[in-house]
Amino acid sequence: MKIIKKLVLTIALIGSISSVSAQFSVGGGLGYNDKINAPGLVVKAEVEIMENIAISPSISYFSGSAARLSGSDYKNNLFAVDVNGHYKIEIMMDELDVYPLAGLNYSSYKNGANVYFDESGFSQSTGNALGLNIGGGGRWSFSDQLSVFAELKYTISDFSQVVLGAGILYEL
Repeated sequence: MKIIKKLVLTIALIGSISSVSAQFSVGGGLGYNDKINAPGLVVKAEVEIMENIAISPSISYFSGSAARLSGSDYKNNLFAVDVNGHYKIEIMMDELDVYPLAGLNYSSYKNGANVYFDESGFSQSTGNALGLNIGGGGRWSFSDQLSVFAELKYTISDFSQVVLGAGILYEL
């Protein structure tokens, strides 16, 4: 009897998985991070798990903001991994969606300074932070497989930051 129950559950599970027709999109773009004060690159995916709900993992890298201030050179870098949930609100039928987003963030950052006063030296601080993302965005589909996106999010963590991103997605 247990074997029959397991077999029925396995067949039901396989049937439900094969009937899922999730939309899957990948792409990338550019971003701006206020804490690093520099542009960066964003690689993003989006998986629609229900009619109006999507999961969106992304990776971002922000480098630069080199500045020379009072005898010192400063350079900041940040690498971030995000997993956000979107609740899509359709504005224009099958063309424009807006969405609030919420999710998790992992950031690894490095701040460095070369000092050029009497003694040359190098000072660097590094760290990692886990945080929560809140924000919103929009996605405009201009063909069956191509769309553009824009997002603004605030990360609440030990390294809190505001990130603006925009780019293009290709639906597979």
